[in-house]
Amino acid sequence: MAEQVGFSVEADPAFTPFWRRLPRFLVYPMQMGPLVRMAGFALVGGVAILLLGPFGLLINLILWLVFLKYAFVVLERTAVGRFDEPNNLEGNEQGEISQVLRMIALLIILGILTLPLFIFLGKIGEGLAWLLINIVPPAGIMIIATTHSLGQALNPKWIIFYARTIGSPYLALCFLLLSVTSSEAWAQHLMGAHVNSWVVLPLTSFLQFYFTLITYNMMGYVIYQYHDKLGLHAEVSFEKAEAKLSPNKQAADPFLAKLGALMAEGKEEEACGLLREELRINWDRNDLHERYQKLLVAIGKKDLAADHARDFIGKLVLDKKLFQAMDLCEQGLKADPAFQPKNADHVYELAAAASLANRHKLALDLMRGFDKRYPGHKHIPQVYLLSAKILEERYGKAEEAAKILRALQAKFPEHALAAEARKYLAALARTNAAGQKSAGGA
Repeated sequence: MAEQVGFSVEADPAFTPFWRRLPRFLVYPMQMGPLVRMAGFALVGGVAILLLGPFGLLINLILWLVFLKYAFVVLERTAVGRFDEPNNLEGNEQGEISQVLRMIALLIILGILTLPLFIFLGKIGEGLAWLLINIVPPAGIMIIATTHSLGQALNPKWIIFYARTIGSPYLALCFLLLSVTSSEAWAQHLMGAHVNSWVVLPLTSFLQFYFTLITYNMMGYVIYQYHDKLGLHAEVSFEKAEAKLSPNKQAADPFLAKLGALMAEGKEEEACGLLREELRINWDRNDLHERYQKLLVAIGKKDLAADHARDFIGKLVLDKKLFQAMDLCEQGLKADPAFQPKNADHVYELAAAASLANRHKLALDLMRGFDKRYPGHKHIPQVYLLSAKILEERYGKAEEAAKILRALQAKFPEHALAAEARKYLAALARTNAAGQKSAGGA
């Protein structure tokens, strides 16, 4: 999935947030596929422990690794908007054991890192360690699911990014996951105290599998809910997902019902008109903007699509939904290389965001010719400096970068960035001199 950087903590109002779908998570493992899998693993593992002792424990460990691989499949499918149970794991969806190993490594490393807190800080350290152990892993596991990288899952930058992008609901997620885990422990204790039979082993394993699958399904849903703000790709739109998960909600909106009827009848022009009129009343509804933009593109209304995209980009920037705004910019530039946002003040903000997200070509395309299009604009020095850095650091075009930096110094000698440009030029000169000396010595 894509590189990410965070800008927003608000959930998309068009999609039901995870805290309103708790009953769905609780019953997810009761579908036939997961149910058979959990029951089979629990029975085999419980009987193996009972009959084979230590070797049975090894078999149970292997079963857990296989089940966690399946749990990651559930998480990753849910994260892209596929909410049905995985029922065909023979092809590309059998999962990766490496994902489980990354998660185990994450938990072990977190345990090692928190150990000094227990040793040196007493009760305060225990509290801090408990907080870290319960707050960090959900973000780490979600990062592993989306990037397949243990390094990123351990990187504070990415952990903070996920937590900050999701916002206060992230703490709610951690609380819910902790509550699910506590419920599992309570149920196991209750069963152990009242069931005096070998059956307690497979039943306990079944409960562990059950509650584990709930947590992975929930984390996947949270990723999907915030995928646009996390800079991730989803296979299913919010509209289709909401229609599938909450068909009554979709039917309850008379406007959406009328729009759907027009689309079903192939009356795209009328649907466009209906959306255009609705947006005049409900300009704040991004879901309608998305529908309108996609419909304009689909029916070939290029000029209208470009005009609306410019307006929509401005709204998205103000809403701090920069990833979505960047996607629209790329779409517009692909259709017309001269495409630009409507508001000149938004160009540098979008370019800076694109650079942070490693979308360097987009950043340069947005800034190209900015000084000529908007002479005297306050962002010209920032545009010069950012363009120079991208050209030199990402494309190795030191001469072009130096030319831009010299222009910054010449045109804006009193600007605060002129000093930074001077330092950057000096660094480029030293690098160039070192390269020439090395070449001469060779």
